[in-house]
Amino acid sequence: MVTFARLIPAAFLLGAVALGGLRAAEPDNHSPDIPEAVRPMMADPDLAQSDFIENCAGCHGLRGTTVPAHLPEIKDRVGWFMCTPESRAYLLRLPNVAHSRITDNAQLADLMNYVVFVLGGKSVPVGTKPFTGSEVAHERQFPLTSVSLKAERLRLANVAIAKCRAPTSLRLQYPGSPQ
Repeated sequence: MVTFARLIPAAFLLGAVALGGLRAAEPDNHSPDIPEAVRPMMADPDLAQSDFIENCAGCHGLRGTTVPAHLPEIKDRVGWFMCTPESRAYLLRLPNVAHSRITDNAQLADLMNYVVFVLGGKSVPVGTKPFTGSEVAHERQFPLTSVSLKAERLRLANVAIAKCRAPTSLRLQYPGSPQ
């Protein structure tokens, strides 16, 4: 006969194992730390991170990983779009960026620098300059509203692959997607 007293240690052990499993998954459930080398690229890195969480993370995830959503994954990939002036402008002309509720262009530049330099990780070409408020002000006048975003993204990914040696997997919306 199993007594209640014998079940308590077993339940405690099972709970500890379950909590240990939750801790292992924890890194995907919080925003990444902003590297010290990136902080000077933004006027207020903590506000930029907060703006990303409030305006972008609902779809793109806290760490830029969107799967299973069918959106382009940005983690370790978005930086490749900084390798040509056209693809750099594309990032600022995306409708949710160009029409962002963040009206201060310098603040929006910081958010996009967070996206590129923090979430983009090693995909950012060496020597890439951060976005500026004046660049954001100019590009958001030309939002991509009458083009297929998927087709435009694929076109620019192919340019990055050809000109900047981006990996061919950049053609995919997210790793493992059917292009």
